[in-house]
Amino acid sequence: MAVLALTESARADDWNTSGTLYLQFANMDGHTEVRGRQADVEVSSSELLDHLDMAGMMVLRSEKERYALTINAVFTGLSADAAAANGAFYDLDVTQDMVELAWSWRMDERYELYVGGRYQSLSVDLSVKLPTGASDAAAKTKRLFDPVLGARAAWPLGQAFTLIARADVGGFGVGSDLTWSALAALDWGLSENFGLVLGYRALDTDYSDGSGEDRFKFDMLVAGPLLGLRYNFGP
Repeated sequence: MAVLALTESARADDWNTSGTLYLQFANMDGHTEVRGRQADVEVSSSELLDHLDMAGMMVLRSEKERYALTINAVFTGLSADAAAANGAFYDLDVTQDMVELAWSWRMDERYELYVGGRYQSLSVDLSVKLPTGASDAAAKTKRLFDPVLGARAAWPLGQAFTLIARADVGGFGVGSDLTWSALAALDWGLSENFGLVLGYRALDTDYSDGSGEDRFKFDMLVAGPLLGLRYNFGP
Protein backbone atom coordinates (compact mmCIF):
# COMPACT_ATOMS: atom_id res chain seq x y z
CA MET A 1 0.00 0.00 0.00
CA ALA A 2 2.59 3.77 -1.07
CA VAL A 3 3.88 6.48 -3.39
CA LEU A 4 7.57 6.42 -2.60
CA ALA A 5 10.69 8.18 -3.80
CA LEU A 6 8.96 11.10 -5.44
CA THR A 7 11.87 13.52 -5.34
CA GLU A 8 15.11 13.94 -7.15
CA SER A 9 18.33 12.68 -5.59
CA ALA A 10 19.31 14.55 -2.44
CA ARG A 11 22.28 16.85 -2.34
CA ALA A 12 25.31 15.28 -0.76
CA ASP A 13 25.34 17.39 2.42
CA ASP A 14 21.61 18.04 2.99
CA TRP A 15 18.40 16.19 3.69
CA ASN A 16 15.89 16.64 0.88
CA THR A 17 12.31 16.14 2.08
CA SER A 18 9.08 15.82 0.12
CA GLY A 19 5.45 15.33 1.08
CA THR A 20 2.75 13.83 -1.12
CA LEU A 21 -1.02 13.74 -0.68
CA TYR A 22 -2.79 11.27 -2.89
CA LEU A 23 -6.09 9.57 -3.69
CA GLN A 24 -6.45 6.04 -5.01
CA PHE A 25 -9.37 4.86 -7.14
CA ALA A 26 -9.16 1.28 -5.98
CA ASN A 27 -10.81 -2.07 -6.41
CA MET A 28 -11.28 -4.10 -3.22
CA ASP A 29 -11.45 -7.86 -3.59
CA GLY A 30 -11.22 -10.50 -0.89
CA HIS A 31 -12.78 -12.46 1.93
CA THR A 32 -13.40 -11.79 5.59
CA GLU A 33 -14.59 -14.00 8.45
CA VAL A 34 -15.62 -12.81 11.92
CA ARG A 35 -16.68 -15.24 14.65
CA GLY A 36 -17.87 -17.82 12.16
CA ARG A 37 -19.67 -15.30 9.91
CA GLN A 38 -18.21 -15.05 6.42
CA ALA A 39 -18.52 -12.46 3.67
CA ASP A 40 -16.93 -12.02 0.26
CA VAL A 41 -15.96 -8.47 -0.64
CA GLU A 42 -15.83 -7.29 -4.24
CA VAL A 43 -16.05 -3.53 -4.72
CA SER A 44 -14.98 -1.89 -7.99
CA SER A 45 -13.34 1.53 -8.18
CA SER A 46 -16.63 3.11 -9.35
CA GLU A 47 -18.55 1.52 -6.46
CA LEU A 48 -15.85 2.40 -3.92
CA LEU A 49 -16.74 6.10 -3.95
CA ASP A 50 -20.36 5.21 -3.15
CA HIS A 51 -19.29 3.11 -0.15
CA LEU A 52 -16.34 5.20 1.06
CA ASP A 53 -16.91 6.74 4.47
CA MET A 54 -13.49 8.36 4.87
CA ALA A 55 -10.04 8.27 3.31
CA GLY A 56 -6.73 10.01 3.91
CA MET A 57 -3.39 9.15 2.36
CA MET A 58 0.03 10.80 2.64
CA VAL A 59 3.75 10.12 2.20
CA LEU A 60 6.81 11.85 3.67
CA ARG A 61 10.26 11.00 2.34
CA SER A 62 13.71 12.37 3.25
CA GLU A 63 16.92 11.60 1.33
CA LYS A 64 20.56 12.24 2.08
CA GLU A 65 23.57 10.85 0.26
CA ARG A 66 22.90 7.08 -0.04
CA TYR A 67 20.09 6.84 2.52
CA ALA A 68 16.37 7.57 2.58
CA LEU A 69 13.63 7.44 5.21
CA THR A 70 9.99 7.10 4.15
CA ILE A 71 6.76 7.27 6.16
CA ASN A 72 3.52 6.31 4.48
CA ALA A 73 0.05 6.49 6.08
CA VAL A 74 -3.33 5.37 4.75
CA PHE A 75 -6.64 5.69 6.61
CA THR A 76 -9.70 4.15 4.94
CA GLY A 77 -13.26 3.34 6.02
CA LEU A 78 -15.61 1.33 3.81
CA SER A 79 -19.22 0.25 4.17
CA ALA A 80 -21.01 -2.13 1.82
CA ASP A 81 -24.15 -4.25 1.70
CA ALA A 82 -25.17 -7.19 -0.44
CA ALA A 83 -27.81 -9.90 -0.77
CA ALA A 84 -26.71 -13.54 -0.84
CA ALA A 85 -28.20 -16.25 -3.06
CA ASN A 86 -30.00 -17.78 -0.05
CA GLY A 87 -31.85 -14.53 0.59
CA ALA A 88 -29.69 -13.36 3.47
CA PHE A 89 -28.70 -9.69 3.59
CA TYR A 90 -25.20 -8.63 4.63
CA ASP A 91 -24.11 -5.24 5.97
CA LEU A 92 -20.33 -4.87 6.23
CA ASP A 93 -18.15 -2.10 7.67
CA VAL A 94 -14.38 -2.32 7.15
CA THR A 95 -11.77 0.07 8.51
CA GLN A 96 -8.16 -0.43 7.40
CA ASP A 97 -5.58 1.97 8.83
CA MET A 98 -1.93 1.56 7.91
CA VAL A 99 1.38 3.22 8.70
CA GLU A 100 4.65 2.16 7.03
CA LEU A 101 8.19 3.11 7.93
CA ALA A 102 11.07 2.19 5.63
CA TRP A 103 14.83 2.79 5.76
CA SER A 104 16.52 2.62 2.37
CA TRP A 105 20.07 2.07 1.25
CA ARG A 106 20.68 3.49 -2.22
CA MET A 107 23.02 1.40 -4.32
CA ASP A 108 23.21 4.21 -6.90
CA GLU A 109 21.05 7.08 -8.17
CA ARG A 110 18.46 4.69 -9.60
CA TYR A 111 18.23 1.63 -7.36
CA GLU A 112 17.74 1.07 -3.65
CA LEU A 113 16.91 -1.67 -1.17
CA TYR A 114 14.88 -1.05 1.96
CA VAL A 115 13.82 -2.67 5.19
CA GLY A 116 10.95 -1.52 7.37
CA GLY A 117 7.70 -2.26 9.11
CA ARG A 118 4.02 -2.05 8.24
CA TYR A 119 1.50 -1.47 11.04
CA GLN A 120 -2.15 -2.14 10.29
CA SER A 121 -5.34 -1.83 12.29
CA LEU A 122 -8.08 -3.99 10.77
CA SER A 123 -11.66 -3.57 11.99
CA VAL A 124 -14.58 -5.58 10.60
CA ASP A 125 -18.23 -5.21 11.63
CA LEU A 126 -20.49 -7.75 9.91
CA SER A 127 -24.28 -7.86 10.29
CA VAL A 128 -26.45 -10.58 8.77
CA LYS A 129 -30.23 -10.56 8.34
CA LEU A 130 -31.69 -13.96 7.47
CA PRO A 131 -34.77 -14.53 5.25
CA THR A 132 -36.64 -15.63 8.39
CA GLY A 133 -36.21 -12.16 9.85
CA ALA A 134 -33.61 -13.22 12.39
CA SER A 135 -30.44 -11.17 12.55
CA ASP A 136 -26.91 -11.64 13.80
CA ALA A 137 -23.85 -9.43 14.12
CA ALA A 138 -20.16 -9.84 14.84
CA ALA A 139 -17.29 -7.37 15.13
CA LYS A 140 -13.54 -7.71 15.53
CA THR A 141 -10.47 -5.48 15.53
CA LYS A 142 -6.90 -6.72 15.03
CA ARG A 143 -3.65 -4.78 15.11
CA LEU A 144 -0.71 -6.18 13.14
CA PHE A 145 2.93 -5.29 12.76
CA ASP A 146 4.74 -6.85 9.81
CA PRO A 147 8.41 -6.61 8.88
CA VAL A 148 8.87 -5.86 5.18
CA LEU A 149 11.72 -6.15 2.70
CA GLY A 150 11.63 -4.30 -0.59
CA ALA A 151 13.32 -2.67 -3.54
CA ARG A 152 12.75 0.50 -5.51
CA ALA A 153 13.97 1.90 -8.80
CA ALA A 154 13.68 5.35 -10.40
CA TRP A 155 14.48 6.10 -14.04
CA PRO A 156 14.67 9.76 -15.22
CA LEU A 157 12.79 10.42 -18.45
CA GLY A 158 14.08 13.76 -19.62
CA GLN A 159 14.06 16.85 -17.43
CA ALA A 160 10.52 16.72 -16.04
CA PHE A 161 9.56 13.06 -15.69
CA THR A 162 10.70 10.16 -13.49
CA LEU A 163 9.40 6.60 -13.72
CA ILE A 164 9.27 4.84 -10.35
CA ALA A 165 8.76 1.17 -9.49
CA ARG A 166 8.58 -0.25 -5.99
CA ALA A 167 7.69 -3.63 -4.46
CA ASP A 168 7.94 -5.31 -1.07
CA VAL A 169 6.92 -8.46 0.75
CA GLY A 170 6.46 -9.05 4.47
CA GLY A 171 4.55 -10.67 7.27
CA PHE A 172 6.30 -14.02 7.39
CA GLY A 173 3.89 -15.08 10.16
CA VAL A 174 5.08 -12.33 12.52
CA GLY A 175 1.83 -10.37 12.10
CA SER A 176 -0.02 -11.35 8.95
CA ASP A 177 0.56 -14.63 7.17
CA LEU A 178 1.67 -12.65 4.13
CA THR A 179 1.52 -9.04 3.00
CA TRP A 180 2.88 -7.46 -0.16
CA SER A 181 2.62 -4.20 -2.04
CA ALA A 182 3.65 -2.98 -5.48
CA LEU A 183 3.72 0.43 -7.13
CA ALA A 184 4.40 1.85 -10.58
CA ALA A 185 4.23 5.65 -10.87
CA LEU A 186 5.19 8.54 -13.12
CA ASP A 187 6.33 11.72 -11.34
CA TRP A 188 5.86 14.87 -13.42
CA GLY A 189 7.84 17.81 -12.08
CA LEU A 190 5.64 20.86 -12.62
CA SER A 191 8.11 23.25 -10.97
CA GLU A 192 11.08 23.23 -8.60
CA ASN A 193 8.83 22.39 -5.66
CA PHE A 194 5.63 20.85 -7.06
CA GLY A 195 5.01 17.61 -8.90
CA LEU A 196 2.06 15.54 -10.10
CA VAL A 197 2.09 11.77 -9.57
CA LEU A 198 0.16 9.28 -11.69
CA GLY A 199 0.40 5.59 -10.97
CA TYR A 200 -1.01 2.23 -9.97
CA ARG A 201 -0.70 0.65 -6.53
CA ALA A 202 -1.65 -2.70 -5.00
CA LEU A 203 -1.67 -3.78 -1.34
CA ASP A 204 -2.53 -7.31 -0.27
CA THR A 205 -3.01 -8.51 3.32
CA ASP A 206 -3.65 -12.13 4.30
CA TYR A 207 -4.23 -12.63 8.02
CA SER A 208 -6.03 -15.34 9.98
CA ASP A 209 -6.27 -16.14 13.67
CA GLY A 210 -8.26 -18.43 15.94
CA SER A 211 -10.86 -21.07 15.11
CA GLY A 212 -14.60 -21.62 15.37
CA GLU A 213 -16.43 -18.73 17.02
CA ASP A 214 -13.10 -17.02 17.73
CA ARG A 215 -11.87 -17.15 14.14
CA PHE A 216 -10.92 -13.92 12.39
CA LYS A 217 -9.75 -13.84 8.77
CA PHE A 218 -8.92 -10.86 6.60
CA ASP A 219 -7.72 -11.67 3.09
CA MET A 220 -8.00 -8.50 1.02
CA LEU A 221 -6.43 -7.00 -2.11
CA VAL A 222 -6.78 -3.26 -2.67
CA ALA A 223 -5.50 -2.18 -6.08
CA GLY A 224 -6.08 0.59 -8.57
CA PRO A 225 -4.85 3.83 -10.18
CA LEU A 226 -3.80 6.78 -8.05
CA LEU A 227 -3.29 10.51 -8.36
CA GLY A 228 -1.03 12.52 -6.07
CA LEU A 229 0.34 16.03 -5.55
CA ARG A 230 3.96 16.31 -4.34
CA TYR A 231 5.64 19.23 -2.63
CA ASN A 232 9.41 19.35 -2.19
CA PHE A 233 10.39 21.15 1.04
CA GLY A 234 14.01 21.65 -0.04
CA PRO A 235 16.71 22.43 0.65
